[in-house]
This record gives sequence, C-alpha cells and structure tokens, in this order.
Amino acid sequence: MKKRRTLLPAIALGLMLTACGDFRDAPGTAPGSDAGTNQQESPEAEELPASQEYVSSDGSYQVILPEGLTQTDTTILAGSDMMMLDGGSDRKGFGAFCVKSSKSNVYGSPDAIESLADYADHMTDLLMNGSGVTADWEDVDAPSAEGAVSCLARKSVVTQGASRGLAYGYYLETASNYYSVFLIGNTDDVEEAMQVIALEILEEASGQGGTRNFLNGMTAVLDSLNGASVRETYYMLEEGGADESQLEIIASQSRQSLSSSWGIESGADLTEMADTLIAGRHNLDALSLLEEYGGLNETDRESFDAKLQGQNLDEGIYVSLLAAYDAWSAYGDGAIAAWDLSRVGTIMGYGYAAGYCTYEEALDKTLEAARKAKELFSSWEEFNQSYLYGYSYWAEESLEDPESSAAERAELLHGMESLENGPFSFGWDIELTKDW
Repeated sequence: MKKRRTLLPAIALGLMLTACGDFRDAPGTAPGSDAGTNQQESPEAEELPASQEYVSSDGSYQVILPEGLTQTDTTILAGSDMMMLDGGSDRKGFGAFCVKSSKSNVYGSPDAIESLADYADHMTDLLMNGSGVTADWEDVDAPSAEGAVSCLARKSVVTQGASRGLAYGYYLETASNYYSVFLIGNTDDVEEAMQVIALEILEEASGQGGTRNFLNGMTAVLDSLNGASVRETYYMLEEGGADESQLEIIASQSRQSLSSSWGIESGADLTEMADTLIAGRHNLDALSLLEEYGGLNETDRESFDAKLQGQNLDEGIYVSLLAAYDAWSAYGDGAIAAWDLSRVGTIMGYGYAAGYCTYEEALDKTLEAARKAKELFSSWEEFNQSYLYGYSYWAEESLEDPESSAAERAELLHGMESLENGPFSFGWDIELTKDW
C-alpha cells in the first residue's frame, strides 16, 4: 500500500501539548539535576494523592489520575477516541492525553505499526513534533492491566526553552486496540500522577452504536487518509482552550482545502455544495454519462464492455463508464451516491474549522446525508462498495489495478470492515437521532 501522510495530527496534538502552558521545575530543584524524576521509593508508606476515575466518552475504558482535572473528549477517527485532561489553575502546565486506537486505524495514519513499542514511538512523535519540547526517553516499569496483551511505560525530563519538567507515557495493547496515556507538566504534578495512574478496560465493544459513530463511519476512509476527523480535532482544541493563533493553523488549512478542491469561499458556498452532494452531484453525472453511452440499456457487463472497447475511448472515460455501470447494476439509481454522501461530513468538518458554520450545523448537515444514505442502501457493505465505485468513477482508476489509488483505498476500507470493533462493526439499522 502507498504511504499515507498528513500534517493534521502532528499539528493538532502539538497544539494540545503547548496549550497546557509552560511547565517549571519543582521548587528547590536545580537546573540540570535529576532530582524528582523517579517515583517515590515507598509510596505505600505515604498517603497517596486523591484520585478520580475519568471514563472515556464511549464507555470503553477509564483512566485513574489525580482528581480535579477538566475532561474533554472527542472521536478523532472512527474507532479512535481521545480524552484530554487539563490541570487548570490548580496544576498549571499539567496535561494528560489519553488515546484509544483501533489497531488498523491508528491516529495519524502511520505506515506500519507492528508492536506496542512502535505505537509508543508513533504517539510520542505526534505529541512532541512541533511542540518545541525536547525529551530523552527511558523505559521504566509499567503498571499491569487486566485484559492487556502487553504494557510499557517511558519517562523523560523535558525542556521547552528555559522551562523544565517531566513527561511520562503509559501504553497498553489488547487484541483489538492500542491505548496510550501521556502526561506532561511540572515535575511534582507528573510524579504525583504516576503514583496513582491506572488504565482499566471496561468494555471494548461499548459505544459502537449511536448517531455520531454512524456519521464517523461514513467518513472513516477519508478521515483515516487525513489522519483524523478535522471536525472533531478542531472541536477538541477549541473546547480544550487552545488560543486563537493556534486554532488559526487548522482554520487556514481548512479554508485552503475548501477553496482549492471545492471552490468554497463562504458559508453559503458550503451549504450549497453540501446540498448538491446530498442531491447526488456526481451520481447524477455518472448516470447521465452511462445513458449517453447506452449503458442503461445493457443488462450484460461483457456486452457493454465490448461496446465501449469498440469506440476507441480515452482510458479514463472507459474506466469511469465501467465503474458507473457496475454501480448502477448493483444499486440502481443509488449507483455511486455513497461517494457523494460520504464527503458531506468531510466538507462540513472543514467548514466548521474554517469558520463557515458551527459545530452543530456541521453535524446537522452530516446527519441529513446519513439519513439519505439509509434510504438508498441497506448495509455498510452496500454503502462502502458504492463509495468505491464512486471513487473509481471520479478518479478514473480501476479497482482491479493493484497499483492504483482506487485499489489502495479499497484495501484500506476492506481492512476496516474486517475489524471486530471497527468503524462498521455496529448495525446499519440503528436509529439516527440528533443527540447534540
């Protein structure tokens, strides 16, 4: 499979890290010393810090950390959730970032993750890249966790300009998912958190239903290629207190993408484009092209293929026509409608980050597209195959060409379909309701 890269995760996580504010040495710690970087030798002999259970938004896991942290949750990818815990005024500069990632759909679209150590390296790189924080990691004893295949932990003295503090990463692997808890801040605050930290798996399959997960399933492929859901990443940063200059980085990216790829320059443009996609923008074009070349009168693919080959067509048109025919044969007038409907959520997410609509408006329009999808298709399998036919039609690339981006996208999607707790593991027939 071709490599998939994106700047979004590194930028977003880097901003989250710096949004926590500066960290400082603990009082009395001399610059450059190693004092205060180890856990207490005998924590049993001392009273442990007051702790609290922080439960993920999907109810699948909880993290135990010092009490009083402010929690912000978001689904960054279908099957991947993030919990951001901020120390606020009581613990200035302290933050915790907890991420659950489905093994085949890891946040940031890495080229290959074959072990928990690979995952830890990947998540650390995402968090630290662009943050201005430097670290020199060392492995330390990791707390055990029920249900985990393996666990590991790392810590480091960290510096950011003249500031100095401590970082700690705890990583856990189950049969289906990776989990990470990343702590950074003042040495005292991080050491206190290390005394009580625990990650508990509650029910990995929980939270897989629900309207928002359905909406995330519709955009799962492109979110994975982009590395994250732009809508949820921006919302998480906004709710987490990132300042305007930090948010503007993603907003500027979003405006540029909408302008260059879609010709969208305003909220009115955004709504109009979303409405045309829901109405079948490319699907109607595909059916019209198919009618022009007599495809709607053919009931046999081989006969239609032979007819096309006899017309000395451009290769791209030929591939598009066959994709349109296959889609029409399978789904009638729905044909490649999933290709249109899947991208409503994407452009609305960019529109929200660009400032062209609110978060609620982005979800509302995506819900409209989801309800249309349920009218046209009866399963995730049908929706996803229509999506692939649509991509083949639009990109003029055959799904049967193993070197094409169409085949790459099909490989990615089919991998997601096979996941026990993946983006399509919940029922297509769930009731879609506005719960935001």
